Amino acid sequence: MDAPSPGSLRRAARTDRALKIPAFRLYFAGSVISVPGNWMQMTAQAWLVLDMTGSPLMLAWVTTMQFLPIMLFSLIGGAVADRFRRRELLIWTQCIGAVQAAALALIVASGAVEMWHILALAALLGTVSAIDQPLRQAFVADLVPQEALPNGIALGALAMNIGRVIGPALGGLVLAATGPAAAFTLNAITFVLFAICLGTIRPGHLARVGRTGRTTLLADVREGLGFALNSPMIQVLLVATGFIGLFGQNFSTMVPMVAELIVHATRAQFGLLNSCLGLGSLCAAFTVSRSGRPTMGRILFAGLAFGILLIAIALTERLWLSCALFFCVGAAAVTFSTSIQTSFQLLTPVHMRGRLASMVTLLIVGSSPIGAILTGIMAEQAVWAAVALNGVMCIAGIALATRKAWGLAVNRRLPAI
Repeated sequence: MDAPSPGSLRRAARTDRALKIPAFRLYFAGSVISVPGNWMQMTAQAWLVLDMTGSPLMLAWVTTMQFLPIMLFSLIGGAVADRFRRRELLIWTQCIGAVQAAALALIVASGAVEMWHILALAALLGTVSAIDQPLRQAFVADLVPQEALPNGIALGALAMNIGRVIGPALGGLVLAATGPAAAFTLNAITFVLFAICLGTIRPGHLARVGRTGRTTLLADVREGLGFALNSPMIQVLLVATGFIGLFGQNFSTMVPMVAELIVHATRAQFGLLNSCLGLGSLCAAFTVSRSGRPTMGRILFAGLAFGILLIAIALTERLWLSCALFFCVGAAAVTFSTSIQTSFQLLTPVHMRGRLASMVTLLIVGSSPIGAILTGIMAEQAVWAAVALNGVMCIAGIALATRKAWGLAVNRRLPAI
């Protein structure tokens, strides 16, 4: 038998390097358990809102209430992630998430659900996510050494997208079989299971460093922003991320609109569209986990493809073609976001990783309230035009980032990631 080539050995090491670490394996397993429940809840919640109101604008308001706290508090959440023990904080966020999902399940099962219940509980979940999401990104760096960090972040994205594939499909099945309350109950259970996994982790590698002085959280936020705004490479990444996050990543608003008002899908077909989105994301996450350190070319190309695909989605009414396009847009979205997250962590000092991760969270997730409301307002007149305009704005943002990156490259101020 021929000996494996050095190149194949290097590729294998990149693929499973983080999984060789027991603490990361527990985190990865907990994520694989938890994320499908989150997607089940989002699928069931979106369908419940449209079933109760029939209004794309009301669905946009629910999305806004869920993501507005992330916009307002994610930078504070990043400062918290750099100051306190991340594992313990993550356990608390899972416990609060479980209470939120269980409360929603009880209200819906009782038949007393009103829109204000959904809006209030969505706001609670968003507040938890403002801390949870920067924590997750920074926590990976606590579990794996620097040389395994790109692989660890990519595998974290892989776990997220395994859930994105399984969750919506299960959500559609549960909706059809028993209704939304069961989906919310299952999500509460997955929150608890992830908390148990986190409780068993004993990190052997801790990337955090001790703080040398007492400062306020706002001072920590200012320090992180100052570092980001004085780094040419991070400036380029912020521009690209801002446009893609604001105009492209509000899938929880756009997918139900496309499913019900463009493709005219059934409940099961709605789950299928979400699953195609997740399957594309899963394939991209697996590919990125094998590709090593990200490049600026990969980031900009993925962002450009994302915008073009949104325009194509807006212009088709055929289910099979929409499924194919959602697969591709999911792949582009994950390639972009995972490469951005990895770049920020590699370019950031150890003691600022939570704060820089919170900027990614703010721009990709926290901007959803604005993007959802803009999309919802335009969709009241024409859904296809709202989705297409989002694609056009994504392309414009990538063009702006490319121009800035080109200027830095010409002046030799654009370092390698």
